[in-house]
Amino acid sequence: MKTRNLFMAIVILLAFAVPVFAGSAPGAAPAPAGKAAKEFQIALILKSLSNPAIWNIADAAEKQAAKMGVKVTVLSSMGFSALNDQIKQVEDMIQRRVDLIGLQSVDSKGVIPVIQDANKAGIPVITVDTGADGGKVVTYIATDNFAAGKQAGEWIARMIEGKGKVAMIEGTPGSMQGRQRMEGFHEFIKAQKGINLAVSIPGNFERAKGMQVMEDILTAHPDLKAVFCANDEMALGALEALKQRNLVGKVILLGMNGSWDALDATAKGQMQGTVVQYSRLHGTQFIDVAVQYLNGTRKTWPEYMPLPTFVADTLMLNRLAEDMEGTMSFRAPKTK
Repeated sequence: MKTRNLFMAIVILLAFAVPVFAGSAPGAAPAPAGKAAKEFQIALILKSLSNPAIWNIADAAEKQAAKMGVKVTVLSSMGFSALNDQIKQVEDMIQRRVDLIGLQSVDSKGVIPVIQDANKAGIPVITVDTGADGGKVVTYIATDNFAAGKQAGEWIARMIEGKGKVAMIEGTPGSMQGRQRMEGFHEFIKAQKGINLAVSIPGNFERAKGMQVMEDILTAHPDLKAVFCANDEMALGALEALKQRNLVGKVILLGMNGSWDALDATAKGQMQGTVVQYSRLHGTQFIDVAVQYLNGTRKTWPEYMPLPTFVADTLMLNRLAEDMEGTMSFRAPKTK
């Protein structure tokens, strides 16, 4: 019972951290959409569903689509750099004449031609979580990744008391999402006189690559104080490298996404934190925006609809456990 109560406390914490959107202020999320005027056919094309955060986007979108009375087809690529897979998926959806396409681009520049193809076909496109550098889109729904990167830098600077050598394991080259997280982190860290950004290397948002990159960084910089990984999968890979060298807790490790595995590792003190983003909110907001757009109930949309983040660290989770007199337990929901 205590474990269940703690789980509910985490849910409540996340709910209160989500901002309340209202009206049609610039950048504001839409009010909850009503039922669709008909059973619209919507496609949502994502990166690899093996990533827990992306699976959450898909699952939330499917559940919201059922509530709104629309049909959503979720597709995913074979990996975070599988541009050709994604282009073919978008082309297939254009051929099927779906009513709207949602796209989490694997390459912000590489998807421009296929978005333009959708534009020519009269099929509206909404970018979700990762945007595109061209083509016409209704809006872009995503975490404020630049702010999240800066937030990560601020947290790490506090943890190392403003002194020492730090590193970053970046996402996939070409990803807008990864680039913005990197830019926010770099900007803040480079402005700190006592902190040296020793190295920043792509890990392609993959756990195995994160482990490999972390091993290389530790070999080159044995005096490293902290590392920020642009997603939790890379952070969990980096954790394995730290375990092999008996450096868990000695090198501060911060991930991003707020995945169940990362929260569990953070609660146990293996990772020191994760920048939590609202993955499921991406999915529900996408369906809400799509339905309102297709229903014609809202005519104008902001270019960008940002979602916030916060850092869940070991201290926060342990204090929550103490308050609830419970045991930390984080388990992913069962998939279909």
